[in-house]
Amino acid sequence: MDTDTRELRRQTGESADKTGVSRRRLLQASGVLGASALAGCTETGVLGGTAAAFDEKSFIVGYQPFYTESWSALVIRHAGLAEKHLPEEYSVGSWEVALQGAVIGNKMISTQNDIGYTGDMPSITALANEETKIDLVAMAGFSKGQQCNLCFVPSGSSVSEPADLDGREVGVTTGSCTHRFILEVMDQEGIQPDLSDQGMATISTNVREGNIPVGVGWEPAVARSVIQQDAAEYAFTGASYDLYDAAGLLMLDSLVEDHPEAAKGWLKAELEAKHIMATDPERTMDLITQEGQLRGYDRETLRATLYENLDVGSGAQRLLFYTDYEAIDTANRLFKERAPEFLYENQGVIPRLPPEERYRVDLLREAIEELRAEADWNPLREAER
Repeated sequence: MDTDTRELRRQTGESADKTGVSRRRLLQASGVLGASALAGCTETGVLGGTAAAFDEKSFIVGYQPFYTESWSALVIRHAGLAEKHLPEEYSVGSWEVALQGAVIGNKMISTQNDIGYTGDMPSITALANEETKIDLVAMAGFSKGQQCNLCFVPSGSSVSEPADLDGREVGVTTGSCTHRFILEVMDQEGIQPDLSDQGMATISTNVREGNIPVGVGWEPAVARSVIQQDAAEYAFTGASYDLYDAAGLLMLDSLVEDHPEAAKGWLKAELEAKHIMATDPERTMDLITQEGQLRGYDRETLRATLYENLDVGSGAQRLLFYTDYEAIDTANRLFKERAPEFLYENQGVIPRLPPEERYRVDLLREAIEELRAEADWNPLREAER
């Protein structure tokens, strides 16, 4: 077992057990923490660190350093963009690490996080909850199936196409966009693999060591196995199935309603982060590699997950630096139609479709207009790039 995997398991208590999971039980974990749900931890990486007493002028930000599609949070953090754009009386009280978006979604619902960066599945689950009003205020990242919808296999595997998965064990993490991906592939291909509920670190290790024949996962963990350790190969992605993936930027509705200038300041920081990522790859990498949680990843592996397209991805761009999901038809449909309908109507694992008022881009558009007068770059391009 590699050092990075040991550290992740130490932090989360994740077991290496491989438990077979039924299709319905697997998907139901999108709304609750399943067998492989990874616990959140504080910015120091210590398990069980609940943030300091809530202070509405000092925000708790839940983020995922182990999910490339939400790396605008890393750029904001390490470039000091929150400090630059937030009103003077507001600050970030803590950056709270989670290794799975479902953790952030649940912490948003319990108001332990005020701002959250999550994948599309946990975003929809958070929006649909009936306990706490949570808003989708922007999109942290968007991809044509090249970030979370990834199938990978051990190097030299005989698995080369989706039909080869039939009857084979497939490692998948509950409460993530990966199991939505594999269930969609199963529907379209008419195959029945044996889905095994595992955390991402365990899937990566098991694929690299040949303990399981197939894994589905997200970046940068897959790239670490494929590029950095040369022990796995990409098999296929969501691009072949018109399956997109995304990351949402969530805020408590109370933050949006009661502290709109602070919410808008954060959105300005998000827009500037996207500008840096889209126009200055070297600075982006300098900032991302400051994240201590990613110390087990080399720079070129991290760069590949952002900027290098996949041979098996039909030429689709790795990451699209969009922010306004309503301005992008495919992103808008993903967040408002495809993902909610899949979770609610097809599988019945959320209590309702998210109310329309939980989709809030009004402050984002105000932030764009204000930045147009302040910045020497065009924030509209970063909103719809």
